[in-house]
Amino acid sequence: MKCKSSAAWMSVILLFITLALFCAAARAGASPLEPGQRRLFKFVAPIENNSGVAVWRNKYYPNDVLSEMMTDYVFRKLKSVEKLDSVRLLSDSPETWASGGYSEDELILKINMEQFEYKKKDNLGSKWIWNVVLHTYVYNAADAELMFDSIIAERGDHRSLTYNDMMERKPVYWDVFEKSPYWPAIRRALDRAVADAMSGGGSGGGGYEATGRIIAKAERVDGSYTVPKKQQDKLYHIDLGYYDGVRVGDVLEVRRASSVRTVDPEKAEIHFPQVIGRVKAVHVKKNDAVVAIIKESKDAPIELGDVVSKRTGSTD
Repeated sequence: MKCKSSAAWMSVILLFITLALFCAAARAGASPLEPGQRRLFKFVAPIENNSGVAVWRNKYYPNDVLSEMMTDYVFRKLKSVEKLDSVRLLSDSPETWASGGYSEDELILKINMEQFEYKKKDNLGSKWIWNVVLHTYVYNAADAELMFDSIIAERGDHRSLTYNDMMERKPVYWDVFEKSPYWPAIRRALDRAVADAMSGGGSGGGGYEATGRIIAKAERVDGSYTVPKKQQDKLYHIDLGYYDGVRVGDVLEVRRASSVRTVDPEKAEIHFPQVIGRVKAVHVKKNDAVVAIIKESKDAPIELGDVVSKRTGSTD
């Protein structure tokens, strides 16, 4: 993971944390976002296939479509992230990006498939074995500087009670490959790559500051075995989720800003964000989550509209 930071820059981030959606922990890169704003994410297309494995579209079009199919899948994933506006970038040259006139609010995602190995063993049926390795890069679009990179490895196997030799016929066509256990394995690796990019590199990188709000009171279903009755007033919905780096068990800070009038006509009001409690994620979806209060101030109990924030990769 590559992450540049300084004490001065970190102090600036702490002052503006309540306004940030994704803010690079390391550098004067992506600026804070107002609530409701969206980050522009440029996705380098197509995904580079360095594995040496080719999948033909069909016998009449003997061209490799694996890169195209992976690219389409990732782009649909990016489009499903509510806080992003995603576009395809048809250039993989950092020199081109640096001269493209992009702003510091824009990020560039590049994914390479560096390895894809598969084999099958026949013994009381067929056992499919795979190893997928992806390399994910996130750049600041303004200067094409690498913010972080990560390696995703997806290894596993699938057993079938019947013998199947469909992947042993060469060349491999897309309609066959799509039905094999290998395409779901690649999709899982791509899912992890997207989540890693959205969360700033996971636990190994400095990541982004994921900041959202408490948006609704969570209702307990009568007779629920999942939520004890005594906790029904402690649950809230927040507008951060899996793609913001939130995982079940993560602890997020709850902040509220005080507001005072000033004598400066150009800055009539200033705000001072302060921690008033902590919540723990108990249920996480793609773009939102349910949290339970684990600590709050008696003088300032947690309310709808309060800001929640978490540095991805941290659970405390």
